Amino acid sequence: MRKVFISILAVVIIFGSVLTSEAAAKKKKIAVLDFEFATIRDRWWPGDWNLGKGISDMVVTQLVKDGTFSVIERNKLDKVLSEQKLGASGLVDASTAAQIGKILGVQAVITGSVTQFSIDTEQFGIGGIGKLFGGAGVGVSTTTAKVFIDARLIDTTTAEIVAVAEGKGEESKKGLKLAAGGNKGFGGIKFGGTGFDDTILGTATRQSVGDVVKQLAGKGDGSAVEGGAIRAKVAYAGDGTVIVDAGSKQGITVGQTLYIVKVKKEIKSPSTGEVIKRLVDTIAEIKVTEVDASSATGTIIKGNIKDIKEGDDVSSTPSL
Repeated sequence: MRKVFISILAVVIIFGSVLTSEAAAKKKKIAVLDFEFATIRDRWWPGDWNLGKGISDMVVTQLVKDGTFSVIERNKLDKVLSEQKLGASGLVDASTAAQIGKILGVQAVITGSVTQFSIDTEQFGIGGIGKLFGGAGVGVSTTTAKVFIDARLIDTTTAEIVAVAEGKGEESKKGLKLAAGGNKGFGGIKFGGTGFDDTILGTATRQSVGDVVKQLAGKGDGSAVEGGAIRAKVAYAGDGTVIVDAGSKQGITVGQTLYIVKVKKEIKSPSTGEVIKRLVDTIAEIKVTEVDASSATGTIIKGNIKDIKEGDDVSSTPSL
C-alpha cells in the first residue's frame, strides 16, 4: 500500500508541475521601464530618491504578486539598455519601447509617468501662537499626500498602445503639526522602504501603483480599458472623418489604427449568464490623424463611411 501511495503522489506532483508550466507559458511576458517624472516641478524630496525607478520597481513587485503577466528581471533589462545605449526613462516613445521589448524577447513593455507626487498641509493657527521656534508655525493641521501615475502597455510587435491605466492615490492625516521647511520631514527615509511605507505619501503611492496594476491586468473598472485593449464609441461619422469618444487620456496616439466593430452575437456562460465572448464583424478601420485629451479623429483606410453609425463600438484590436 505504501508503494502505491508513493506512486500516486509522484504522479500528482508531476501532473501539477506540468499544469504549472503550461499556465506560466500562457502568460504574456512583459518588461517595465523606469517611469518619467520631469513634469513634477516642486521636487522637494531628498536628492537620492530616483522616483522613476522607484515607481517602476513597485509596479514590478505588484505585477509579480498579481500573477497575470510574466515580468522580466530588472538586471536583464538594465543589461540590454546599457548594451543598446538606451535610457530606461518613460520618455521613450512607443516605437523605441517596442524596440527594447523585441531585444528582450518580451511581448509587451510598460512605460509611464508620474504626474503628481505631492504633500500639502492645511494649517490653522491656535490662538495667539502664530510663530515660534525661529518662524515655525504651530497649529492643528491636515496633511494630504497625492500620487498620480499614468501607464501604457505597448505591444512590441506593432508598437501600438494596447492598454492604458491611470493610478490615483490620496491619503490624509489630521493632528498637531510643527510646520517646517526642507524636505517636509522625509530626510533619511528611503523611497519604497519600511519608513516610507509608514508615511501617508507611502500609502498614497501604494494605492496609485495598485490602481495601475489592476487596470493593466484587466481587473480594474476603467470604461476605456477592458481586457487589455482600448475601447470607445463612435461620436461622429461623416465626410470621410470619424471621431471617437476617447483620446490621449485613454492612450490613443496619432498614427494608430482603430477598428470599428459590430457585435453579431454574445456568447454567455450557461452557469453564470455572463458574457464570455463576443462574435463581431469589423466594419471599418481608421487611421488616427488628430488626438486631444478626450477624443480622436481619424480617416478611413478600410471600409465605407456609410456603414459607420454613431454609437458603434471602437477598439484598438479587431475584437471585443
